[in-house]
Amino acid sequence: MQSLFYVFSGLISGNFTLITVVVSINQLVLSQELQSPGELESEISETVDYREEVEAVADRPAPAEPAGFLRLVMESARQDVQRLGGLSANTLPDDAAAEIDEIVADLTGEFDRIDGLVQESDSGIFQTLSTTLETNFADQIHRLETVRWEYESAIPDETDAAIDDVLDRLREIDIARQYFKSMYLQVELSRLSRYLFYAGIPAVAVAVGSLFVLTTTSGPPFATRVQFVVFPTAVTIGTFPLLLLFAYILRTATVTERTAAITPFTTPEQET
Repeated sequence: MQSLFYVFSGLISGNFTLITVVVSINQLVLSQELQSPGELESEISETVDYREEVEAVADRPAPAEPAGFLRLVMESARQDVQRLGGLSANTLPDDAAAEIDEIVADLTGEFDRIDGLVQESDSGIFQTLSTTLETNFADQIHRLETVRWEYESAIPDETDAAIDDVLDRLREIDIARQYFKSMYLQVELSRLSRYLFYAGIPAVAVAVGSLFVLTTTSGPPFATRVQFVVFPTAVTIGTFPLLLLFAYILRTATVTERTAAITPFTTPEQET
């Protein structure tokens, strides 16, 4: 019984610490949301400008939900990549055309993979973002720039412009991914703080109740067989907030690590 006393005492102090974390997380989220009218106007204007750029390339309105918007960006990128492949086959030296053709094949395969995953997943932010966690266009961008430098004099203006279009589409995809990541992290932090609060209060109540049971009775409070059910259940409830915190931190840390670098840079974690 002495060991259970220490366990429940630790759970009480630990869960009170987690509730303090909840308050800190809420303050962090609120600090990101509290902006002046000028800041809000600037953020909305920049977001609208980006959306209009995507719509101008696609020549149709962009969907409001993340999944539909990502599919539109991927479709525009795929069209420009295919156009570059067709132009390079007829206008570039054989070595340059072969390199461009390989890049086009890699990008097309990646676009098709992401589009398929988006179609199969829900339209939520995490589901949409998760389809691009293994996406990294830094290598293709570097290879396109290398071809441009090595064959600069042999690249016609139309093909050179097509390379620029592909680079722009790849940057637009990364902008969308990074924006979705910022939205996802705000949603996750808000959700984590709420869930920790919901789980923390019952966990503290159960731990306090268990301590009262242990300290107000002179002998064993329950029969032996009952103790093997009651106390493990109480410990599980008491540790649930910590397990919840670990699960959310692990997921958000993984997403952040996989999307740390922005185009055209990369990190070793994004290469694996």
